[in-house]
Amino acid sequence: MSTIKIIKVNATRSTNDKVKMLIKSKKINSGYLVSAKYQYGGRGQLSNRWYSSYGKNLICSLYYNFPKIPSNSPYAINYAVSLSVLKTIRKFTSNKLLIKWPNDILSGDKKISGILIENSIKSNKIYSSIIGTGININQIIFRNLPNATSIKNSSRKDIPVEIVLNELVKNYKFYLPKIYNLKELTKEYHKNLYGLERCTFLLNGTTQKGKIIRVQENGQIQVKINSLGIGEYNSGEIKIVI
Repeated sequence: MSTIKIIKVNATRSTNDKVKMLIKSKKINSGYLVSAKYQYGGRGQLSNRWYSSYGKNLICSLYYNFPKIPSNSPYAINYAVSLSVLKTIRKFTSNKLLIKWPNDILSGDKKISGILIENSIKSNKIYSSIIGTGININQIIFRNLPNATSIKNSSRKDIPVEIVLNELVKNYKFYLPKIYNLKELTKEYHKNLYGLERCTFLLNGTTQKGKIIRVQENGQIQVKINSLGIGEYNSGEIKIVI
């Protein structure tokens, strides 16, 4: 991965949707990243909303082609992206940071970053991905979001969004080529995964205690629930409760 070309916009409905529009109009190729000061229709995992104050946080989406990735191993990309974002945030805060399956980064017990990856599949291969990332940087008040936090909340410093973006780009360049060395990537991902010792889950409307065993290459989570034993679940079936 040699270069990432950055396109900056003032505001857009969502950076992932902006990338889709630019792809459709053939104005961008693999390696382009769209960064916005504000998005008014941001989406998270499972159509959750992503809210962000104007100009205070990093909101961006990278368009990238991934040749030769089987469609049954999409989480290799998530491994690499999660580690890229994790390493970026660690540059600016000493708080304990962990990856929360399927698409969040936690600072302590609060969400500091969210990831939304949308894959295009052709002939049972992942042809390309749109990698959306939001990192809370300088916003300190999150209305109706008690479980959200930011880099500034822990560092007490204003950090230019541009600096965080440059760090993320550097880490994308480091981690994304590693998707073809899945063993190394998987090991580092699980080393930084929340819930390996103990975890609370919401399953079928009830709270369950247990722990995470691993996140599999197909994106399913393998868990041990104290009252049920070992099982494998998709993100729509089980939720990690912080």
